Amino acid sequence: MDNNYKYGVRATLIAMLVMIGIPIIICVVYGVWPTLSSVISAAGPLLAIFVPTAIAEQLSMVPVAGTTAYLNSILGNVMNIKFPCYLSAINKAKANPGTELADVLGMIAVTVSGMVTVVIIAIGVMLLVPMKPILTSDTVTTATQYIMPALYGSMGISAFIGTTAGDYNAPKKPLIAVICLVLVFGFSIFVTSIADYTGYAMLIMLVVTLIVAYILYKKGIVKLYKKEKQEL
Repeated sequence: MDNNYKYGVRATLIAMLVMIGIPIIICVVYGVWPTLSSVISAAGPLLAIFVPTAIAEQLSMVPVAGTTAYLNSILGNVMNIKFPCYLSAINKAKANPGTELADVLGMIAVTVSGMVTVVIIAIGVMLLVPMKPILTSDTVTTATQYIMPALYGSMGISAFIGTTAGDYNAPKKPLIAVICLVLVFGFSIFVTSIADYTGYAMLIMLVVTLIVAYILYKKGIVKLYKKEKQEL
């Protein structure tokens, strides 16, 4: 398990060097360095959206994902594919996040997910031109608009039906998710839309969720019951 952290750090640094190094090499070889103003104008709005989202993802997922967080960050598409695969794997095995069993099963699930993604992308690239009439049809165009809601909906199901909290069972844990969902919808409907501030909203709701959970626990509404640990 110690090696997972050691190799995870090394692999992450190598991945960062590759991702940053390729554009730098291209700029050096072809002498096409962008101006600072063009970088700021292009990256500024993106950073404003994705930096808070990235921070929120790390704060919320790393404590749950364990050592698979390294592989998640390298392979990408964490919220849509990798993290749901991890959650599905440990839920099927009834493993607690943070245990060796969860880390091992999660690593296998995330790795296989990465392999499947590469294969699907490769097939998609090869079939892109032959399948253009189908991909540009009204039916497919309409269906793609519901991909993200479907993904986040499937992830949200675990929050609304899950009653585990690490080494404990919490029968009324879904109540926390319901209250937070009501707060988010209420703010969006009666105050202002958060569509353009998703990253900031995630950071704020992390804190709000902790506060709600703490209040419900102190009031005795959400109670914790020790459960038996699983060993690898």
